[in-house]
Parts: sequence; C-alpha cells; structure tokens
Amino acid sequence: MANQSQALTPPMQLLSTLLLLLATCTAVVVAGGRPPPPAPPPPKPIPLRWGVLAFPKYVGLDAYGPIEMLNIVKFLTPNMTIAVIAETMDPVPAHVVNDLGGPATLMQPTHTIYDNVTLDVLLIPGGPGSRIAYNNTNIINYVKNVYPKLQYIVSVCTGAQVLAKAGILDGKRATTNKFSWAEMVRSGPNVKWQPCARWVTDGNIWTSSGVAAGIDLTHAFIKKIFRNETLADRAANILEIEIHKDPSWDPFCKVWNATI
Repeated sequence: MANQSQALTPPMQLLSTLLLLLATCTAVVVAGGRPPPPAPPPPKPIPLRWGVLAFPKYVGLDAYGPIEMLNIVKFLTPNMTIAVIAETMDPVPAHVVNDLGGPATLMQPTHTIYDNVTLDVLLIPGGPGSRIAYNNTNIINYVKNVYPKLQYIVSVCTGAQVLAKAGILDGKRATTNKFSWAEMVRSGPNVKWQPCARWVTDGNIWTSSGVAAGIDLTHAFIKKIFRNETLADRAANILEIEIHKDPSWDPFCKVWNATI
C-alpha cells in the first residue's frame, strides 16, 4: 500500500484541483450566482477641527449663524475646536457699522493664514468683503493651498466667490447669494451654478445661498457628516430657529430673477 504521506501524483493533483473548483462554483451558485459584495468602506472620521476664514467686511450672520450652531455641537462633542483664521492677528471688522461709522462687530483671530494650522473644515463667509478677498492674492493662495488638506470646505453667501477665484469650484455644482447672482456667476465662469438651491453639495464642497441659508447648510452638514440628526435638531431647537431641510427650497431665485 502506498504511503499516505506521499505527495499526490499529477493525476490525483488534477482531480483534487477540479474538486476544489467544483466546490467553489457550487458555493457561488448557492449564494445567488455571484460572489458576495465587498465590504462597505469604513465611515469617514467626524471632522472636529473647524476654521472660519475672517476678512474685513464679512457679513456677521454668514459667520456667526453657523458658528452658533457649531458652538452647541462643540459643547456636546469632545475634542471639537473652532479656529478663526485671518491674514493678521488684528481684530477683523464685520460689515455692520455703528452710529459713529465704525465697525460694530470685530472677530478676533486665533491664527493667521501663515500658521499652517491643521483643519478638517474651512468655512468662508460672504459679504462686501468677499469682493476684497477675491482680489487678495494672499487669501486666495491660502484657500487654494489649504483645500487639499481639508476633509470639507464650506462657503456661505458670496463666500463662493472666493472658492471660485481659487479654482476650487471649476467644473463643480455650487450656489451663492441670489441678490448678487449675476455678479457671482461672472466671477466664476467655470462653475456649474445652481440658481434655485438653498445649498448645494458636490463631493466635499458645500455652498449655500445668501446669509441665513448658512444656518440651514450647517444643520444639513451636522445631520449628514456627523451622522446625527438628533444633534442637528437639538442645536436648531436651542437657537429656536425653524430649519429648511430641503436643499431645493429657494423662493429667492424668483424674487431676484436668478438664472444661468
């Protein structure tokens, strides 16, 4: 009798291979005629390091609306941070002026655009100052260079103009303020502008319509990216604001005749 520990002869090796192949094919047929689908990729980490880009004559609500929601989220989310990034460490004046003609609101930066602070999300407000930032090479280069390092970039109102100048919106879907629609469209000729949208997402780029729309965008961002609608609703309820949850809700495109 042959020793059972001996290696299989070539005919036996071929038979063994055929039996293994038959067993594999049988398993596939039993599973429905196709191999099992690949495992889904793990969810992206929640973006905890936020930055707000501040430049002179930003509109306060563009920045502070989202910040107020994020402050509540920050209180309930360990290790979340919110930085204020500006060209210098000088307080940055908002667009609103007081009775003496000076700025009524100043935002104090925590870092400058030269500090290379690590961020997961950068939020860019709009306002008359976005036209100034649009022509500020230092600001535009910062946005252009930091974008590849971010998980997400967000603009509110005419802040999309800064993204457009940096080339980030080229070939992308985006929206912006409807009152200034014609000007914004001219400033980003390579952008797929969406005239009737409260906010728009395209990949990791989020853009919103004018001013108050930034709050709706922030709610949607928390719901989707933080994967926590309860937290988003809690922030809105604490602020006592009724959120528009449909990104296509936009009566202002008709009010201001925003068309492509």
